[in-house]
Amino acid sequence: MAEQKALLVTGPGDRIVLGTRHIPTPGPKEVLVKVAIAGLNPHDQLVRDLGYFIGNNVPAPIGIDIVGTVHAVGKDVDNFKVGDLVFGNGDPFDGDYMATQEYALMDIDFLGHVPSSITQDEAATLPLNALTMYIALFDASTHGIPSPLTPAGKSFDYKNTPLVILGGGSNCGKFTIQLAKWAGFGTIVAIAGKTKADYLVELGATHIIDRTLTDDQIESEVRKIVGDDLLHVCTAVLAKDQTLGARLLSNSKKGILVPVTKGAVDESKLGDKKAGYEVRGFLCRPHAEDKRELATVFWKSFPDLIEKGILRPTPYEVVKGLDANKINEILDAYGQSKGPTRPNIHVSGA
Repeated sequence: MAEQKALLVTGPGDRIVLGTRHIPTPGPKEVLVKVAIAGLNPHDQLVRDLGYFIGNNVPAPIGIDIVGTVHAVGKDVDNFKVGDLVFGNGDPFDGDYMATQEYALMDIDFLGHVPSSITQDEAATLPLNALTMYIALFDASTHGIPSPLTPAGKSFDYKNTPLVILGGGSNCGKFTIQLAKWAGFGTIVAIAGKTKADYLVELGATHIIDRTLTDDQIESEVRKIVGDDLLHVCTAVLAKDQTLGARLLSNSKKGILVPVTKGAVDESKLGDKKAGYEVRGFLCRPHAEDKRELATVFWKSFPDLIEKGILRPTPYEVVKGLDANKINEILDAYGQSKGPTRPNIHVSGA
């Protein structure tokens, strides 16, 4: 069996190493992609250090965002051919679909041609974070707001549905803002740093609240904007404490907080939530049966949303080659909340 180079996790808590693994063969509705760019995100530090997703299925590559060229196609693949430049979502539960290797499998339901309006590096910043926040807003298990891509979205009152985004300046936060603007939300409140305010307004935020304010001050500012009608809050950053997001929800109506990671809520700081509230965690895994339909619908429109400028790429930094030492440094920094601008690994070193 042919082998390839790969950056691998060999066990929870172990350092990333450069090794080899088999080159997989595409099955029905799959393509084999020669990986040009492997995108990393903060959760990859948790994959290395705690074994998130991969568990004992090691050694395993990391990274979910993939850009490359189609090297081989499986059966029942009509819309992709060898040589096509593509981008897509890998699968964190299966090493054959992960990014930090020379060749990876891709499910054609979560794959698109790289739009001509963006570069390969820009394309690598899009799949995971954009789909994550699409699921956060529009899946039945999260906020349950109907997607504009579905029949129910045609009649939903987005204009009178306020949304607050904690971590509005993060990459996930930026995509939440853009998706909310695209859907037509009338009130999009981003809690973020002052230096990002103008850009976030450009993306679609209607209000910016300085994240350096105290929790009491932030809650006061939010209620000045939305009154007691806030039913939807997204936490778009990794956070162990979800208390502030819950505090912001309506006191008289049942609201929903959707964080990208689990965190505790200090009930003693919430005040009187007469109708209660829900915290709905989720995992962005389009390959899962309960997410496949929603994700497939999104991917059919995703390249066009990018081409039209509705969804914009985020900043990135290039890392040349499968450099285990450099990747370990990046993941260490993520673990200390000091991660760099989004790292794009150029797998060939170019």
